[in-house]
Amino acid sequence: MELKWQKHPAGDWCQLGEADLNGLGNRYGVFIIWRNGDAAKVSAVLYVGRGRLKSELAECRRSPLFSAPRLRVTWADVEDPHDLDGVATYLYQQLRPIWGEIMSAAHPVPVNLPATASHVGTLQSP
Repeated sequence: MELKWQKHPAGDWCQLGEADLNGLGNRYGVFIIWRNGDAAKVSAVLYVGRGRLKSELAECRRSPLFSAPRLRVTWADVEDPHDLDGVATYLYQQLRPIWGEIMSAAHPVPVNLPATASHVGTLQSP
């Protein structure tokens, strides 16, 4: 399955605290939250999530786990909600996030990863 991972209109990955969640409406999909590395810390995938994007990302923003500044996020719509668990399972297996739930019952559905995505969308400016 080919996903269209979202970026900021400027072409950078979105910061978790700055992504406009209102434009997500009732769409379903998967998302990835990570920390970019620097001289003091290595880059790390923190979480792979799935569900109704607006509410799931809003919940992550409220969580103390994601209170560090400048965390990055990207998401992609998944047209059939029945595919969410399989896509999230595949992402979890490939990216090995620090936090999250292992969905061993779901059959992995292979997708393109954000770093290798040929289909990247940009968010609409308000």
